[in-house]
Amino acid sequence: MKGNDTPSLFGAEYPSSQAVLLLNLGSPRTPAVEDVHAYLLQFLMDRRIIGLPHWARHLLVHHIIVPKRAPKSAANYRTIWDEERQAFPLITHTEEIARALAERRQCPVAVGMRYASPSTGSALEALASLLSVEEIIIAPLYPHYARSSYETAVAYVLEEARRLGLSRLRFRLLSPFYNEPSYRAVLSESIRPYLQSPFDRLIVSMHGIPVSHIPKECREHNGETNYCASRRDWHERHAEEDCYRLQCEETTEYLRQDLGLEQGQVELVYQSRLGRHEWMRPYMSQRVRQFSGEGAERVVVVCPGFICDCLETIQEIDSYYREVFLAHGGKSFVYVPCLNSSEDFIASLASLLDQTALDPSALLSEENKRKYKYEH
Repeated sequence: MKGNDTPSLFGAEYPSSQAVLLLNLGSPRTPAVEDVHAYLLQFLMDRRIIGLPHWARHLLVHHIIVPKRAPKSAANYRTIWDEERQAFPLITHTEEIARALAERRQCPVAVGMRYASPSTGSALEALASLLSVEEIIIAPLYPHYARSSYETAVAYVLEEARRLGLSRLRFRLLSPFYNEPSYRAVLSESIRPYLQSPFDRLIVSMHGIPVSHIPKECREHNGETNYCASRRDWHERHAEEDCYRLQCEETTEYLRQDLGLEQGQVELVYQSRLGRHEWMRPYMSQRVRQFSGEGAERVVVVCPGFICDCLETIQEIDSYYREVFLAHGGKSFVYVPCLNSSEDFIASLASLLDQTALDPSALLSEENKRKYKYEH
């Protein structure tokens, strides 16, 4: 992948002392099996994705999961490949966001993917080559905090900065923004038009994570599967506001309030389960077969954990689960696209970056960098 790793940099002409590093998950270089194979190896070998010792993870990923999964995943990736642009939607939208942010904030913005290219390392090198840049705002395109998304992306930035010897640069960090009023407004208004026709239930589909990723103390006090949102005071007392389950449940409640819906009109589910061990419930894979039997024959589905449409939203939700829902008695399945590179989202993100640029607590100190220690 390094051989095709061209930096994705916008706004290099602006002589700003502050730049933005826009982070996202990444996609394979192409939908060819060998490219998907290479992407999956990098993705699944991340300790924050599969938390086994390195030797066990290597055995499982290299010899069992990826050889079996790559051909099937490649077929799925082909369904969302943009032949004209020769790119996947996640890459295209992330670069469009970066281009618009650079123009709006008059500063350099580089795109760094956690896996594959354009890589985080190439983005850092591109920004460091600009003599005016003294400080970089790390901006993960993840509204919520999870160690398998937000945390691993930030940890990898700091590891790559250390590897490249970029000690002259200061780093600021954009916090998870799921509860920011401007973002909440943009998200709810993007959904509202899809609720104008009669519907029975709004399904909030969040990316699942293993239950083991939730702190043990939280699981013991707040239950194995849900009920964090009603215990926010416990999370605050124990400095666990980063709890992914809490943030997902709060997002669902915010949407209910912001859209003026009743309790029974909104449901939170979790998608994209990998493997057979216990993940956060309820599973979309199970619930989608049950909705119509409960009277929810017309559903609207939104995936607020994803800023950019990708395999998990286009192929998994809008294609596969649509077919499953209709095959089990459903009558109407409406998918709400992600915010992607919409003007309203870019304006909201630019405002959040402006706040981060002025917030003293956003500066990454040596002490809070330890939270993002990168380990193989």
